[in-house]
Formats: sequence, C-alpha cells, structure tokens
Amino acid sequence: MMKKTLAISVVAIFAICIAIAGNFPSGATAVDSSDNGNATISVSGRGIVSAEPNQVEIRLGVETEDKNVSKALANNSFKMNATIEALKTLGISEDEIETSRFNIYTIRDYEREPEEIVGYRVTNEIVVKTSDLEKTGEIIRAAIDAGANNVRGVVFGLNETKEKESKYAAINEACVDAKGKAGAIASGFGLNIVRVVEIKESSVYVTPCRAGGGYGEYAMPIPAPVLPPIEPGEIEVSATINVVYECR
Repeated sequence: MMKKTLAISVVAIFAICIAIAGNFPSGATAVDSSDNGNATISVSGRGIVSAEPNQVEIRLGVETEDKNVSKALANNSFKMNATIEALKTLGISEDEIETSRFNIYTIRDYEREPEEIVGYRVTNEIVVKTSDLEKTGEIIRAAIDAGANNVRGVVFGLNETKEKESKYAAINEACVDAKGKAGAIASGFGLNIVRVVEIKESSVYVTPCRAGGGYGEYAMPIPAPVLPPIEPGEIEVSATINVVYECR
C-alpha cells in the first residue's frame, strides 16, 4: 500500500513539474497530441532584419506670443511662410511639406482674482518628409534662420516599398527560426515532422530611428558655417509567427 501511494505521489509531482515548466516563456514551444494520435509541436519563430533608412521626417515649428491675438497670428504666419519658402530654396517641394499642428492658446494670469487673459500663444508646426537624408542638417538650419524656433523631432524611416520588403524579409527569417525549433524538438524526441497544421502571424514591427525630439526654442541664430550634425541609424524590422507541426 505504501509503495502504491509513493508511486502515485511521484507521478503527481512529475505532472506538476511539467505543468510549471510549461508556463515559462521558452519561445512558445509545446508538445501535444492530435486527434489521430500523432504528436503536435507548437513553436514561435522570430525574425529580425536591419535596413538602411531612405526617408526622414523633420518636425519644425513656429511659436509666437503677443497681447493681441491678431499680432501673434500675423507674426507667426510671417515666420512660417518664410520658413516654407526657405525650404523650397533647398529643393523641398510642396508635396514634401505638410501642416501637422496649428493652435491658438490663451495665456492667463492665474494669480489675479479673477484670472485674466494677458496674451495669446500661436503654434504652427509642419512635417517635412524627404528621401534626401543628407539635407537633414541643412533643412533644420534653413528653417531656424527663416524664423522657426522649435524642432520637435527627426525620425529616420523607410518608404512604403522598402518597408514592405523588410517586413517580408523578417517574416521569412521568422519562418526559418520556427522550422529550426520544431526540427530540433522533433529530433530530441525521436519524431519526424509530417506536416504543418497551423500558421499564424503574431506581429510585425518597424522600429524607426529617432534623433531626439521636443527641443526648445533657439534663442540665438546659428553661425552660418554651422550645421547640426545628424547621422541616421539602422531601422530594425521584426516579425513573430506561431506554427503548429504534426509529428509521429
């Protein structure tokens, strides 16, 4: 009776250990049984590729303040128009310039009772998209010289065609990874893979290269020979898939 109880306890402990081990993040790998008696192996595959950026987005803004809302708006419009014209002289077309944000805020003195409006703040922001990455520093410098006083961020990325190609390459790497995992598991258990039962795409991510962002106003003009040195980094594209294989 004692031996029987001991055997049952060992089996129970073994089952618990398997259950606990199955909860650890081991690449979403599992071995199960299918309806026809064959084993199934579930694995996740991950692929990562790097790509050189071929597009840059630069967020530039003009912020002005005045006690009179009309004067604040007029000053802002003058500086933004000058900024856009300066960008055009660098070869940036109208199609590559887009307004991303425009706001007029009241400036209030909360220490007065009752609180009073003491001025107005006008903010106008544009996004410049171009494939000429070498002009990034020139674009920022020209905009600041023309009146822009905010650089909200510089983001290097991929155009639509190159992004799609990189995503497909990452997915292909994920497939190779999943197949390799399944083969190793099957071999370890003395099984042969029969077929693929199910494939699901879990995620595909493109991580752009961000060169700062949220810079404050440039209170002083930049000397003519000086350009901000901005070098683009590589873009990482990753993909994850889940695959179920049948084995016997």
